[in-house]
Amino acid sequence: MKHIALFIFFFLSATFSFAQISAQEYYKSALINDSLKDYKAALLDLDNALLSKPDYDSALCLQGIISFKSGENKLAIKQLSQAVKLNPTYFEPIYARGIAKAQLKDYIGAIKDFNKAISLKPNSAKVYYNRALAKGYIGDYTSAISDLDKAIGLDANYLNAYYSRAFWKDISGDYEGAVTDYKKVIEMDSSYREAYIGLATMMYLHGDKTQSCEVLKNAAEKGSIMAEELTNKLCN
Repeated sequence: MKHIALFIFFFLSATFSFAQISAQEYYKSALINDSLKDYKAALLDLDNALLSKPDYDSALCLQGIISFKSGENKLAIKQLSQAVKLNPTYFEPIYARGIAKAQLKDYIGAIKDFNKAISLKPNSAKVYYNRALAKGYIGDYTSAISDLDKAIGLDANYLNAYYSRAFWKDISGDYEGAVTDYKKVIEMDSSYREAYIGLATMMYLHGDKTQSCEVLKNAAEKGSIMAEELTNKLCN
């Protein structure tokens, strides 16, 4: 009987260990397929990983991220929430869930997730940036600009943060600040067409048609069809 008991113990231990290794291997395969944008294969890998290990928080997280990238935001939130339930201090699913909520225009819910993500990683510029966007969409421009200040403080080359800060500064009435930020974006990346359009539109609406047209012509020369159309409409 002792030998039988030992055999059963080792058999069960080996089976459990095999399940663990199998789940990890499926997860690694899913990561590769995800990087190749073969989401169907990646999701199949993750299904197999979760069959072997139902509480595999990393697999649930990746499953949610792929669902988000596939445009299934509600499903993504459900899967990411499962990962968070298993691991309440897991940064990635909390942050990704915030992004998915923002896509569904649940900005308050998104801000709550970004708050939690910042408490876990206070030096993450991307979280401040995305929280700023959510705050801007609910009209909290002052706080949005403050978050963008923090994002830029953490990453001085964060072009999108400068661009967004220019946009919210203009809306909140800081014309000079907005001009400075738009010009900073153009200085850092002369191919950033949206910055030209934003700057030109703002200048035109504030009565500076000459400067606006110069900016539009520069953008048109860099291949912006919208800038070319606006130049023809406003500057001739």
